[in-house]
Amino acid sequence: MGLVHRIVNEEIDKSLELIKELEHVMNEIQTNENLFSSNIQNKSLIDKQSILGKWVSYVGCYNELNQIREKYKSKLILRHTGDTHTRYRNALLIYASTIAIRKNTVLLANIIDKNRYLESMLNEPRPEFNINKKQYYYISQEITEISYMISLFRNKHYFNSMVHYFEVYGDQRDEGEKELLNYASFNYLNVIKLVKNHRNIVKKNMIDFLGKNAFNLWFPFQKWIAISITGVDYSSRKEKYVSNEDIDIIKEELLPGDILLKRNNYQLTNIGLPGFWTHTGIYIGSLEKLDKYFIDIPLGECLTVSEYVKVNYPKVYKSLFVCGNGSNEYIIEVIAPGVVINSLDAIAKVDYFSALRPKLSKEDKFKALFTAFEFLGKAYDYNFDIMTDNSLFCSELIYKSYLYSNNKKGITFDLEPKAGRLLLSPNSIIKKFDSEFESENAEFDFVVFYDGSVSDRKAIRKTANDLKATWKVSKWTTVKHRIILKSPVRHPIVKLNSVLTKLKIILYGMF
Repeated sequence: MGLVHRIVNEEIDKSLELIKELEHVMNEIQTNENLFSSNIQNKSLIDKQSILGKWVSYVGCYNELNQIREKYKSKLILRHTGDTHTRYRNALLIYASTIAIRKNTVLLANIIDKNRYLESMLNEPRPEFNINKKQYYYISQEITEISYMISLFRNKHYFNSMVHYFEVYGDQRDEGEKELLNYASFNYLNVIKLVKNHRNIVKKNMIDFLGKNAFNLWFPFQKWIAISITGVDYSSRKEKYVSNEDIDIIKEELLPGDILLKRNNYQLTNIGLPGFWTHTGIYIGSLEKLDKYFIDIPLGECLTVSEYVKVNYPKVYKSLFVCGNGSNEYIIEVIAPGVVINSLDAIAKVDYFSALRPKLSKEDKFKALFTAFEFLGKAYDYNFDIMTDNSLFCSELIYKSYLYSNNKKGITFDLEPKAGRLLLSPNSIIKKFDSEFESENAEFDFVVFYDGSVSDRKAIRKTANDLKATWKVSKWTTVKHRIILKSPVRHPIVKLNSVLTKLKIILYGMF
């Protein structure tokens, strides 16, 4: 029995430390509430890292308290021991841990509820910090967990009677035990009041429960559709409007860090994507071009960018050197396999092509480009959620590579709410270019624009003023004219309006 007493005493001391730490973390979050609740558009990379740091600390305390709680719920010590005092202390560990978790979860949920876009970031799995997938969702759902509500009510009366019992029979209790009970007794009513005063959280949790489970059923089908239609071209054309000769000219005008955008006509994915421009990537160039352009950037012990890439980013170096002897032109982009390095032709051999140059110093563009390299190999984000980091979609790579941080300037993008998520589409990048064009606040310079001409069957080089207007062009323009199928007939007209309408409705929710 002495061993059991000692183990429980250690757990009580540990619980007290964890509860104090959890209260401290929650106090820091409340003190920095503006950081959590402010507009996501104004958050820099350092803001995001600060939020994640506090979240990691919170989850660390939660996990350990929950382990203690689950340990004493699952073991049979509580039910079978004949020692009333030991049974009392075992129950106290469960009770106090539950009180601490519920109280601080309500406080946290009240803050996060003011900026719901943070939820996806907090729900992202981070195995290195022992944070599971949908961690915030499961933690917040405990607020409305009926079993815990009943348990708290039952335990409250149990401890009231036990305190009276100890007073009558003069049993001595440890100081840690008294402190733990005082905390639980004092905060019991706080928890009841908090839940009562934040009924909106209870209502939201119930809606989230239905919504999250419905999405879990829908998401595999959404992903399957996205994969199935990727690259499907319903035309009979073998050549795109931008020619090889055009690409040779383009190569001479691009610089590392340029943002590239493209569109192909008659792609099935165009139906679901928002706007005229459908894909984007970042221009790398070649190792030779990187060495020449970033020649003035300090690289520590490395003499050239090529050497720096070889030492610090071997996978990138392999893609740039082994596959092309260091002389071919490359981009980094996000396509179905995920974040990859491809040849320039992959984004330039298209119907419409444009390039914008961030108005940043070479050093800031160097840091942005190498931030993009950090994402190499990440999966494609079929949920299109810009707040998560484990997977990305094409324009998310642009956003995160050029996001402000404590050691680099960046670009401010306006994220657009879409189906409960924040989205940056390739089209909105051109929209930003248009809205800031020739103003003091402009963050892009124009590089090049090749405009595909359906009638001429080639791409025509045009000006910045022409590019500015493209984001307003309807994505349905070419579809409305005709549906070009793989057929011996050159331009067969196919009446598929009803089918396209249904497909548009299905895909609209995906993007």
